[in-house]
Amino acid sequence: MQDFFEFVPQKEGCIVKIKGIWDFKVPKFILNNFEKNILSYKHVFLDFAEATKVDFNAISFILLILQKANISYEIGHAAPGILVYILNFETLHSPLDTQDCVPASKTTHIFGKYLASFYNDMIDFFNFSGLLLYYLYLTCLNPSRFRWRSFIYHINESGFRALPVALLTAFIVGGAISLQGAIQLQSMGAPLLSIDTTAKLSLREMGPFILALVIAGRSSSSYTAQLGVMNITDEINAMRVMNFSLMEFLVLPRFLALVIVMPLMVFLADAASIFAGMLAIKAQLGISFLQYAERFYESVGWSHFILGIIKAPFFGAAIAIVGCFRGLQVYGDTEQIGKATTTSVVNTLFWCIFINAVFSIIFTRLDL
Repeated sequence: MQDFFEFVPQKEGCIVKIKGIWDFKVPKFILNNFEKNILSYKHVFLDFAEATKVDFNAISFILLILQKANISYEIGHAAPGILVYILNFETLHSPLDTQDCVPASKTTHIFGKYLASFYNDMIDFFNFSGLLLYYLYLTCLNPSRFRWRSFIYHINESGFRALPVALLTAFIVGGAISLQGAIQLQSMGAPLLSIDTTAKLSLREMGPFILALVIAGRSSSSYTAQLGVMNITDEINAMRVMNFSLMEFLVLPRFLALVIVMPLMVFLADAASIFAGMLAIKAQLGISFLQYAERFYESVGWSHFILGIIKAPFFGAAIAIVGCFRGLQVYGDTEQIGKATTTSVVNTLFWCIFINAVFSIIFTRLDL
């Protein structure tokens, strides 16, 4: 027992030194002895300086004993992860009495609750992403494990079926930006530069980014809703009982479908955006399609198109991972599906904007 805990009596209570690894594998007799010894004190100081690993199960066990016995406690030498577990436990098991709390304590409570939720979500998301990469590695070693029919279905459902609205959006946005650019450059006496700027902007930014935003709103919400319904109807649990891998059957085909189809869709979105810019410049400046094509060929290189294509698989990966992750988190009733879908779309839009900003910084630094 000295390997797990040690009691150091003091005048006003006791110092409890938590040692070694405290998780769900701690033997039952150790837990019984810990509970028996700690009940003889009214105040304890929990010292985690010698703890090498502590999980939420152990924190819940310790604090539930103290709570039931009305033993006051203090925390010392605890790592940030342990503090988050403690805060999470107190949030779940010690609801505030709103009549007795002052606004400052309510604010602290709410902030701590969201901080703990954010930390747990972040850890779960990284674990989910790592597990996905692991199954992707297994699939590369053994391609027969891959669900090819599901993969082709999701290419059509998440990619090609979204093309009409995606191309229409790229066309409208590309035309509007080109028109505004043409007006400004015409007033500055450089109307031909509108071809260079709008074409490069379409290839590098507008085509890939506008497409990513449309797919994020459509496919990410679709993935979350599909998996969420499977969760609340116990289809996911049935798959687990039958020893089916959720990653191989549900997540990996959706992930690879978007990663592979996004570059092709970006190519089409680029074409729609450039064609809209061509129409806008002809309407505003009177430049013919032939003049536009000649200027485009002279001043716009392949590098701009390639830089836009490079970003596409990363957009697809972010959309698929977030959509599947939020879908598998759904529990309870149908209301939770709506909340998870909203969260999924917001998270996906953030990641698309973040990825686009990172690539812009990288390409600028590399003078590309």
